[in-house]
Amino acid sequence: MTNILPTRQKKALLRCLIDKIVIHHIAPNKIQTRIVWKGGETSSAVVTTTVGAFRNLSSANEIESLILELTQQGKTDEEIAQYLTDIGHTSPKNIHGVLSSTVSTIRLKHRIFLKRSQSHPRHIPGFLTIPQIALQLGVTAHWFYHLISIGKIQLTRDVQTNLYLFPDQPETLDLLQQLKVGTIKNLRF
Repeated sequence: MTNILPTRQKKALLRCLIDKIVIHHIAPNKIQTRIVWKGGETSSAVVTTTVGAFRNLSSANEIESLILELTQQGKTDEEIAQYLTDIGHTSPKNIHGVLSSTVSTIRLKHRIFLKRSQSHPRHIPGFLTIPQIALQLGVTAHWFYHLISIGKIQLTRDVQTNLYLFPDQPETLDLLQQLKVGTIKNLRF
């Protein structure tokens, strides 16, 4: 039937066969559906939907526990994501399975680092990284990345470290503070 009828006719046929559909939220990311057919028969199913945040998943605690347990066993984020997907879990905005970025986020939330640099911020003599300078200015690192992306801060990544590096000088902080309050509109380093 999927290739015989066009979509418009399939929808019309279903409308002729269905008496009503009953939908009931049983969890933030689970919907119980019941179709009542014209002859009185019913069909039921639980449908998984997306949610806006990990904490809104009905199985968030179970997923988090499994991530921590599997990480301690030496599994990679990708392996853990695949395992969680295979047993029926999903990420908040992805009904098709668990993303490795979800696993990574939970792992980092519990301060489980795979690389030393994740727990020990880099120190480059004579320069400040975005997280270091953001802390001094009282802004988020995202504020810097946004201003760089729209061209308000013109700065290229260091070739060796692949980081945005600001000169570690008092003038740098003064200029960035002026940019923050709107005294100046653009900066070039």
